Amino acid sequence: MTDSGREVAVMREAMYERESETAPPQDSEPDYIVVSSRSQPRVGGRICIEVHDLLTDFVEKWPLEAFVDEDGDFTDETVCKWVNDWNDKAAKAPYARRKCLFCNRKAKIGMTICGHCESAGWYTVVYG
Repeated sequence: MTDSGREVAVMREAMYERESETAPPQDSEPDYIVVSSRSQPRVGGRICIEVHDLLTDFVEKWPLEAFVDEDGDFTDETVCKWVNDWNDKAAKAPYARRKCLFCNRKAKIGMTICGHCESAGWYTVVYG
């Protein structure tokens, strides 16, 4: 497992621990609020979403992978809309230079992910 894979696993484990400690009902709101706009910072080359954690009252940067569940679906509607918007812009301007959403590599023409991340299974998450 790579360093980024370990980071995501640790972050997911922390999220599950928080959920089990508070034990909210399944239909309740999440324990975070997405803070920023569509323009998101990159940390280590990856897109990170700024989140206000309501339990700790801190603003943190979570990698995009933290918003994907085991089934390959986005868990936050706002983040899903941003990814769909980024995909639409990439399709409309296929030759614009852009970087992959999940790493620091050059994205494929007309896409928001690189060939490496596409073969790693992120294509079905982003475009599926």
